[in-house]
Amino acid sequence: MKLIHGLSSVALVSCLSANSGDAVARATEQSSNPISPVQIESVLIAGFFDDLGEAVQTIRQGAQVVNSVNSFLEQENRRRELEAAREAASEQERLEAERRQQYFESLSPEERQAYIEEQRAREEAQGERAALLFRLMLPLMFGGSGSNQEDNGRYVTCSSGTDPNGGDQVYQVYVRAGESPPSSSCL
Repeated sequence: MKLIHGLSSVALVSCLSANSGDAVARATEQSSNPISPVQIESVLIAGFFDDLGEAVQTIRQGAQVVNSVNSFLEQENRRRELEAAREAASEQERLEAERRQQYFESLSPEERQAYIEEQRAREEAQGERAALLFRLMLPLMFGGSGSNQEDNGRYVTCSSGTDPNGGDQVYQVYVRAGESPPSSSCL
């Protein structure tokens, strides 16, 4: 009976991932000392929690791998969407340029010259609007110099004539406290 009891101890400890040599040593040791059911239960519970901890760690590692793969796939999808949008925009620009070229070629020489002048005027007006916007943004970008001195200066709007579209060409000038604006066209 002690031999059977000892062999069952060896099998039990071996199943719980313990060193088999250790299991044999314990079995021979315990064959002379009877094993109580409480000892068997504590060995089973300890082995169960070890296995449970390993399973939880494996699940966490698997979740990290899944998250990494999902993140990579999302980045790849965003990259593909951006690339497709760029290609679509390039294709639209190409089609628009092709349409303008066909229109231009269908014009008579006089109409072509007028079209060229109209395009130049549009480009010039866009450039002037961009320059005006830049000049208007300068005070906002550089107005706060971080100095604690109070200047009490102000920005005045000056006019330099009319643009090709009939609007006023305006710009802003900073006038320090006590100084007068640079010209009478400034407000």
